[in-house]
Amino acid sequence: MRRHVTFFLALLFCSGMIAQPRLKAGDLLFTVVADTMANTLGTAIVKATSRAHAPQIDHVGIVCFHRGRLHVLEASTRKGVCICPLDTFLLHADHTAEGKPLVLVGRIAGNFDRRASVRRAKAFLGKRYDAIYSPTDDEIYCSELVQKSFVDHKGNLIFSPAPMSFHDADGHILPYWTTFYQKRGLPVPEGEPGSNPTALSQHPAVNLIGRFY
Repeated sequence: MRRHVTFFLALLFCSGMIAQPRLKAGDLLFTVVADTMANTLGTAIVKATSRAHAPQIDHVGIVCFHRGRLHVLEASTRKGVCICPLDTFLLHADHTAEGKPLVLVGRIAGNFDRRASVRRAKAFLGKRYDAIYSPTDDEIYCSELVQKSFVDHKGNLIFSPAPMSFHDADGHILPYWTTFYQKRGLPVPEGEPGSNPTALSQHPAVNLIGRFY
């Protein structure tokens, strides 16, 4: 898998992607999984949502300013919807063999109300992390925070809900997710409306403009 990450880095470099661009409020930070062979939540998300020629992304956060400094607004499995320092967010990401955080920077293009979107995202602060990926607002997961917060200047959502995927390339529900939902006495919500960080990173409104590695 590290060869795949290295190959993807080479493609980004050849395409002229700038390393560590100057961040703006409303930018998106996508974390890339270094090892998709591990039996973790992150790799299960990647295996269910990966796309051809796309980076292996398992999480997304929103850049914001807090007390005059750069922070990241995110729905974290550890703390729910919270604001954390940028350095802390990078520390929790997977890293390269050289110790660089595997994080991509996405910037919204076109009709995007940056202030309103960040303000809407902050309204979810304190919500618990949605471990079952439900479409309700009672609890929130990472890409749902972005999907439900980002709006244009007319207040229209930029990202529409999309059918959720918990299956492999052959259309079979992955064993991880079958067990995950069985333990909770729930059916796998395959096809239910939702979002995922990989789909956000590939959305036409998102330009991947930089990286931290």
